[in-house]
Amino acid sequence: MPIQAVQHVRKMRGGAQSHLMRCADGHHYVVKFANNPQHPRVLVNDWLGTRLAEMIGLPVPVPAIVDVHPWLVEHTPDLRLELCGQRKMFTAGLSFGSRYVVPPMEGQVYDYLPEGMLGRVRNINSFAGVLALDKWTCNADGRQVAFWRRPRERKFNASFIDQGYFFNAGE
Repeated sequence: MPIQAVQHVRKMRGGAQSHLMRCADGHHYVVKFANNPQHPRVLVNDWLGTRLAEMIGLPVPVPAIVDVHPWLVEHTPDLRLELCGQRKMFTAGLSFGSRYVVPPMEGQVYDYLPEGMLGRVRNINSFAGVLALDKWTCNADGRQVAFWRRPRERKFNASFIDQGYFFNAGE
């Protein structure tokens, strides 16, 4: 059952030009649209890859189908695809959503940790499992990790994000 997007929060980094959105279930999701610049297939790849990772016990965000209403796209100026210096609206409708690893007001998220801090990652052994998964599914992209922690925690959690280039991306 799709989850309704209710608010645009901000643009995220990356080639798919994803956006962080608050949804009707109270969670935030990183949303990839069907007309993203990478390929429409990356949405299905991300869904399948994330589900496979879940099944073998790897820490990945909860995947979801997010319904983005045309009104929200039309009335949110930042919700635009940027290609070759031109801006156009994202395609409204069903999109892939990856639940944000920790609610924005409840923790900090980093996309990089210096090598010297890797000893402060709780689930460091999961990296071996995701390497095997990446090889098995022909991940054609570099591995992305969201390191997160709640306030006052010293250790980080690693969540493996962006499985869009699994199965050789759009090829």
